[in-house]
Amino acid sequence: MGAHLAHGAVRGERLACPLHGWEYGPEGLCEKIPVQEKIPGFARQCSYPAEERGGHVFFFNRAQAQFALPFFDGLTPAELLPAKPFELIAEAAWYFVGANGFDLQHFRMAHDRTLLEQPKVSSPSPFARRVVAKLAVTGNSWQDSLTRLIAGPQVTMDVTVWGGTLILVRAEFQRTTSFGIFNVLPIDAHRTRGRVIVWVKRSQSLPGRVLFDPLNAAIRRLFIQTFLRSDLPRIAGLRYQPGNLIAADALLSDYFAWLEKVSNPLPTENK
Repeated sequence: MGAHLAHGAVRGERLACPLHGWEYGPEGLCEKIPVQEKIPGFARQCSYPAEERGGHVFFFNRAQAQFALPFFDGLTPAELLPAKPFELIAEAAWYFVGANGFDLQHFRMAHDRTLLEQPKVSSPSPFARRVVAKLAVTGNSWQDSLTRLIAGPQVTMDVTVWGGTLILVRAEFQRTTSFGIFNVLPIDAHRTRGRVIVWVKRSQSLPGRVLFDPLNAAIRRLFIQTFLRSDLPRIAGLRYQPGNLIAADALLSDYFAWLEKVSNPLPTENK
Protein backbone atom coordinates (compact mmCIF):
# COMPACT_ATOMS: atom_id res chain seq x y z
CA MET A 1 0.00 0.00 0.00
CA GLY A 2 3.04 2.25 -0.15
CA ALA A 3 3.92 2.63 3.53
CA HIS A 4 7.40 4.11 4.04
CA LEU A 5 9.64 1.25 5.16
CA ALA A 6 12.15 3.73 6.57
CA HIS A 7 9.68 4.12 9.45
CA GLY A 8 9.57 0.35 10.03
CA ALA A 9 11.56 -1.80 12.42
CA VAL A 10 14.37 -4.33 12.06
CA ARG A 11 13.42 -7.75 13.43
CA GLY A 12 16.33 -10.14 13.26
CA GLU A 13 17.35 -10.20 9.59
CA ARG A 14 14.02 -8.77 8.42
CA LEU A 15 12.58 -5.30 7.85
CA ALA A 16 9.02 -4.95 9.18
CA CYS A 17 6.51 -2.62 7.54
CA PRO A 18 5.25 0.05 9.99
CA LEU A 19 1.64 -0.20 8.73
CA HIS A 20 0.77 -3.93 8.71
CA GLY A 21 3.92 -5.58 10.04
CA TRP A 22 4.80 -7.56 6.92
CA GLU A 23 8.42 -8.67 7.23
CA TYR A 24 10.87 -8.63 4.31
CA GLY A 25 14.15 -10.57 4.20
CA PRO A 26 17.56 -9.50 2.83
CA GLU A 27 16.59 -10.52 -0.74
CA GLY A 28 13.48 -8.32 -0.65
CA LEU A 29 10.99 -11.19 -0.40
CA CYS A 30 8.22 -11.09 2.18
CA GLU A 31 8.87 -13.89 4.69
CA LYS A 32 6.12 -13.29 7.23
CA ILE A 33 2.62 -11.79 7.37
CA PRO A 34 1.20 -11.55 10.90
CA VAL A 35 -2.43 -12.28 9.91
CA GLN A 36 -1.89 -15.30 7.62
CA GLU A 37 0.60 -17.97 6.66
CA LYS A 38 0.27 -17.80 2.86
CA ILE A 39 2.42 -15.10 1.31
CA PRO A 40 1.28 -13.71 -2.07
CA GLY A 41 3.77 -13.57 -4.93
CA PHE A 42 3.56 -9.79 -5.23
CA ALA A 43 4.84 -9.33 -1.67
CA ARG A 44 8.40 -8.27 -2.41
CA GLN A 45 10.60 -5.18 -2.32
CA CYS A 46 13.56 -4.04 -4.36
CA SER A 47 16.79 -5.38 -2.87
CA TYR A 48 20.24 -3.82 -3.23
CA PRO A 49 23.70 -5.17 -2.34
CA ALA A 50 24.75 -3.53 0.93
CA GLU A 51 27.77 -3.58 3.23
CA GLU A 52 28.58 -2.00 6.59
CA ARG A 53 31.82 -0.08 7.17
CA GLY A 54 32.57 1.68 10.44
CA GLY A 55 28.92 1.89 11.39
CA HIS A 56 27.87 3.21 7.95
CA VAL A 57 25.85 1.29 5.36
CA PHE A 58 26.92 1.47 1.71
CA PHE A 59 24.77 0.07 -1.08
CA PHE A 60 24.62 -0.26 -4.85
CA ASN A 61 21.49 1.09 -6.51
CA ARG A 62 21.21 -1.96 -8.74
CA ALA A 63 20.54 -5.67 -8.31
CA GLN A 64 24.21 -6.68 -8.50
CA ALA A 65 27.33 -4.86 -7.36
CA GLN A 66 29.70 -3.92 -10.17
CA PHE A 67 32.72 -4.09 -7.85
CA ALA A 68 33.57 -4.99 -4.27
CA LEU A 69 33.20 -2.12 -1.80
CA PRO A 70 36.68 -0.53 -1.75
CA PHE A 71 38.66 0.70 1.23
CA PHE A 72 42.05 2.31 1.73
CA ASP A 73 44.91 0.17 0.41
CA GLY A 74 46.78 -1.77 3.08
CA LEU A 75 44.25 -0.99 5.83
CA THR A 76 41.15 -2.63 7.28
CA PRO A 77 38.14 -0.74 8.68
CA ALA A 78 39.07 -1.94 12.19
CA GLU A 79 42.34 0.02 11.98
CA LEU A 80 40.60 3.35 11.40
CA LEU A 81 38.13 5.40 13.43
CA PRO A 82 35.39 7.28 11.51
CA ALA A 83 34.45 10.78 12.62
CA LYS A 84 30.87 11.96 12.58
CA PRO A 85 29.91 12.42 8.91
CA PHE A 86 28.96 15.79 7.48
CA GLU A 87 27.08 16.81 4.35
CA LEU A 88 27.62 19.45 1.67
CA ILE A 89 25.38 20.67 -1.14
CA ALA A 90 27.07 21.54 -4.43
CA GLU A 91 25.22 23.57 -7.06
CA ALA A 92 26.72 21.41 -9.80
CA ALA A 93 26.06 18.06 -11.47
CA TRP A 94 27.29 14.93 -9.69
CA TYR A 95 30.08 14.14 -12.16
CA PHE A 96 31.95 17.37 -11.37
CA VAL A 97 32.63 16.24 -7.80
CA GLY A 98 34.97 13.39 -8.71
CA ALA A 99 36.41 15.39 -11.60
CA ASN A 100 37.62 18.00 -9.11
CA GLY A 101 40.59 15.82 -8.16
CA PHE A 102 41.73 15.66 -11.80
CA ASP A 103 41.35 19.38 -12.52
CA LEU A 104 44.91 20.61 -12.03
CA GLN A 105 44.14 24.17 -13.15
CA HIS A 106 41.52 24.46 -10.42
CA PHE A 107 43.70 22.81 -7.79
CA ARG A 108 46.49 25.32 -8.33
CA MET A 109 44.09 28.26 -8.15
CA ALA A 110 41.75 27.22 -5.36
CA HIS A 111 43.64 25.23 -2.77
CA ASP A 112 46.97 27.02 -2.34
CA ARG A 113 48.91 23.93 -3.31
CA THR A 114 51.95 23.85 -5.61
CA LEU A 115 52.42 20.78 -7.77
CA LEU A 116 55.92 19.36 -7.22
CA GLU A 117 55.96 16.66 -9.88
CA GLN A 118 53.82 15.23 -12.66
CA PRO A 119 50.75 13.45 -11.25
CA LYS A 120 50.44 9.70 -11.78
CA VAL A 121 47.13 8.42 -13.12
CA SER A 122 46.05 4.78 -13.10
CA SER A 123 42.98 2.56 -13.12
CA PRO A 124 43.16 -0.05 -10.33
CA SER A 125 39.84 -1.39 -11.64
CA PRO A 126 37.77 -0.82 -14.80
CA PHE A 127 35.40 1.10 -12.51
CA ALA A 128 38.09 3.15 -10.72
CA ARG A 129 40.28 6.10 -11.70
CA ARG A 130 43.19 7.15 -9.47
CA VAL A 131 45.42 10.22 -9.43
CA VAL A 132 48.42 10.58 -7.10
CA ALA A 133 50.03 14.01 -6.85
CA LYS A 134 52.80 15.43 -4.65
CA LEU A 135 52.12 19.01 -3.56
CA ALA A 136 53.57 21.72 -1.37
CA VAL A 137 51.27 23.45 1.12
CA THR A 138 51.86 27.07 0.13
CA GLY A 139 48.76 28.88 1.42
CA ASN A 140 48.79 31.65 4.01
CA SER A 141 45.59 30.77 5.85
CA TRP A 142 45.71 29.75 9.51
CA GLN A 143 44.73 26.21 8.50
CA ASP A 144 47.68 25.93 6.09
CA SER A 145 50.09 27.47 8.59
CA LEU A 146 48.97 24.99 11.25
CA THR A 147 49.12 22.14 8.76
CA ARG A 148 52.76 22.92 7.89
CA LEU A 149 53.66 23.16 11.57
CA ILE A 150 51.96 19.96 12.73
CA ALA A 151 51.81 17.71 9.65
CA GLY A 152 54.56 19.02 7.38
CA PRO A 153 54.97 21.34 4.36
CA GLN A 154 54.29 18.70 1.69
CA VAL A 155 51.47 16.26 1.02
CA THR A 156 50.92 13.34 -1.34
CA MET A 157 47.28 13.29 -2.40
CA ASP A 158 45.84 9.95 -3.50
CA VAL A 159 42.34 10.35 -4.97
CA THR A 160 40.51 7.27 -6.26
CA VAL A 161 37.06 7.66 -7.82
CA TRP A 162 34.88 4.54 -8.06
CA GLY A 163 32.11 4.79 -10.63
CA GLY A 164 32.03 8.57 -10.27
CA THR A 165 30.04 8.43 -7.03
CA LEU A 166 32.37 6.98 -4.38
CA ILE A 167 35.63 8.86 -3.77
CA LEU A 168 38.44 7.69 -1.48
CA VAL A 169 41.07 10.27 -0.54
CA ARG A 170 44.34 9.66 1.30
CA ALA A 171 46.38 12.77 2.22
CA GLU A 172 49.83 11.64 3.35
CA PHE A 173 51.96 14.29 5.06
CA GLN A 174 55.43 13.80 6.51
CA ARG A 175 54.14 13.32 10.05
CA THR A 176 50.54 12.18 9.64
CA THR A 177 47.97 10.82 7.19
CA SER A 178 44.30 11.75 6.78
CA PHE A 179 41.64 9.62 5.13
CA GLY A 180 38.26 10.55 3.70
CA ILE A 181 35.38 8.86 1.89
CA PHE A 182 33.18 11.18 -0.16
CA ASN A 183 29.80 9.76 -1.16
CA VAL A 184 28.25 11.54 -4.16
CA LEU A 185 24.42 11.65 -4.12
CA PRO A 186 22.75 13.38 -7.12
CA ILE A 187 19.76 15.55 -6.17
CA ASP A 188 18.82 16.63 -9.69
CA ALA A 189 20.58 17.54 -12.94
CA HIS A 190 22.39 20.51 -11.41
CA ARG A 191 22.67 19.80 -7.67
CA THR A 192 24.59 17.22 -5.69
CA ARG A 193 24.64 16.18 -2.07
CA GLY A 194 27.99 15.06 -0.71
CA ARG A 195 28.25 12.94 2.43
CA VAL A 196 31.79 12.91 3.83
CA ILE A 197 33.29 10.50 6.35
CA VAL A 198 36.72 11.39 7.75
CA TRP A 199 38.82 8.55 9.17
CA VAL A 200 41.93 8.49 11.40
CA LYS A 201 44.25 5.70 12.45
CA ARG A 202 43.37 4.16 15.80
CA SER A 203 45.91 4.36 18.62
CA GLN A 204 47.59 1.20 19.87
CA SER A 205 46.84 1.87 23.54
CA LEU A 206 43.45 1.88 25.23
CA PRO A 207 43.92 5.39 26.72
CA GLY A 208 44.84 6.67 23.27
CA ARG A 209 41.70 5.14 21.76
CA VAL A 210 39.49 6.57 24.48
CA LEU A 211 41.02 10.03 24.88
CA PHE A 212 43.11 10.96 21.84
CA ASP A 213 41.40 9.32 18.85
CA PRO A 214 37.98 11.05 19.12
CA LEU A 215 39.69 14.44 19.48
CA ASN A 216 42.01 13.68 16.57
CA ALA A 217 39.05 12.66 14.40
CA ALA A 218 37.09 15.81 15.31
CA ILE A 219 40.04 18.10 14.43
CA ARG A 220 40.67 16.36 11.10
CA ARG A 221 36.95 16.58 10.35
CA LEU A 222 36.97 20.34 10.98
CA PHE A 223 39.99 20.93 8.73
CA ILE A 224 38.60 18.85 5.87
CA GLN A 225 35.14 20.37 6.21
CA THR A 226 36.64 23.87 5.97
CA PHE A 227 38.80 22.80 3.02
CA LEU A 228 35.82 21.42 1.07
CA ARG A 229 33.37 24.20 1.89
CA SER A 230 35.68 26.75 0.28
CA ASP A 231 35.20 24.92 -3.03
CA LEU A 232 31.41 25.05 -3.21
CA PRO A 233 31.00 28.59 -4.61
CA ARG A 234 33.71 27.92 -7.21
CA ILE A 235 31.98 24.94 -8.83
CA ALA A 236 28.44 26.35 -8.71
CA GLY A 237 26.78 26.38 -12.12
CA LEU A 238 29.44 24.35 -13.96
CA ARG A 239 28.45 22.71 -17.26
CA TYR A 240 30.26 19.96 -19.14
CA GLN A 241 31.69 21.52 -22.31
CA PRO A 242 34.33 19.13 -23.72
CA GLY A 243 35.03 21.41 -26.69
CA ASN A 244 36.33 24.09 -24.32
CA LEU A 245 38.97 21.94 -22.62
CA ILE A 246 42.59 22.90 -23.42
CA ALA A 247 45.91 21.03 -23.34
CA ALA A 248 46.36 21.81 -19.63
CA ASP A 249 43.12 19.91 -19.01
CA ALA A 250 44.46 16.59 -20.32
CA LEU A 251 43.96 14.77 -16.99
CA LEU A 252 40.46 16.18 -16.69
CA SER A 253 39.55 15.28 -20.27
CA ASP A 254 40.81 11.72 -19.78
CA TYR A 255 38.79 11.46 -16.58
CA PHE A 256 35.55 12.43 -18.32
CA ALA A 257 36.30 9.98 -21.16
CA TRP A 258 36.77 7.20 -18.58
CA LEU A 259 33.61 8.19 -16.70
CA GLU A 260 31.54 8.02 -19.88
CA LYS A 261 32.60 4.39 -20.27
CA VAL A 262 31.47 3.35 -16.79
CA SER A 263 28.27 5.41 -16.54
CA ASN A 264 25.50 6.73 -18.73
CA PRO A 265 26.62 9.31 -21.31
CA LEU A 266 27.30 12.67 -19.68
CA PRO A 267 25.12 15.59 -20.79
CA THR A 268 27.08 18.21 -22.68
CA GLU A 269 26.47 21.87 -23.38
CA ASN A 270 28.53 23.14 -26.30
CA LYS A 271 28.25 26.85 -26.81
